[in-house]
Amino acid sequence: MARGGPPGWPRDLPPRGTVEFDERVVGWLLDRAPADMRRSTLRQYPIALGRVVAHVVAGELGGIRSAYSTARSDLGAHLAADELATVQAALEAEGARLLAVQREVALVEEALAVRARTPGIKG
Repeated sequence: MARGGPPGWPRDLPPRGTVEFDERVVGWLLDRAPADMRRSTLRQYPIALGRVVAHVVAGELGGIRSAYSTARSDLGAHLAADELATVQAALEAEGARLLAVQREVALVEEALAVRARTPGIKG
């Protein structure tokens, strides 16, 4: 548990219900989004930004899984067995990282949904 958040809560984001969370959540989400999203009007709607980032992370995870599952057939003629093993290990590590990010984004989305349901608070 990080800084009072639930298990899996991002270490670099204060827990929901704090002023620090409100100040940092958009930047945190943008750090996990494509760079061009920094100019998007979605910055004004954290709950919508969170949903988009969840889709982006899911797409990245799907891409990594596909790359891993096809690495031997796609790269086997171009890489030695030990090189292919290194590539697959890197893809496996990236997949694990993305699974953790996916969990974090889901928790942040949940926090934003609670915030949006609270009267007088913009979500």
